[in-house]
Amino acid sequence: SLGLSLIEAMHIGMPIIALATTEAVDAVPPDAGVISTRMDVLVDAARWLVADRDAASRLGARAQEVAKERFGLDRFLADWDRILEEEVCASR
Repeated sequence: SLGLSLIEAMHIGMPIIALATTEAVDAVPPDAGVISTRMDVLVDAARWLVADRDAASRLGARAQEVAKERFGLDRFLADWDRILEEEVCASR
């Protein structure tokens, strides 16, 4: 499952560090964070992002962009309108 906290973190521009045991693998592109099943990789990623603020900002900005594209209100409304249009047309 995809946790709401992950989406919220992406929406506010946080670089993502997550276990690759959930839908995070599909939700977070490589240029928005680090996803792994290996704890040493995740720990190294956390250290790297604390030390390199530019990298953290870059990954966070990409995470925010992806969150808005995939999970934002505009996407939801477009999908909603499309579904309603399909159903209305199908019922005629």
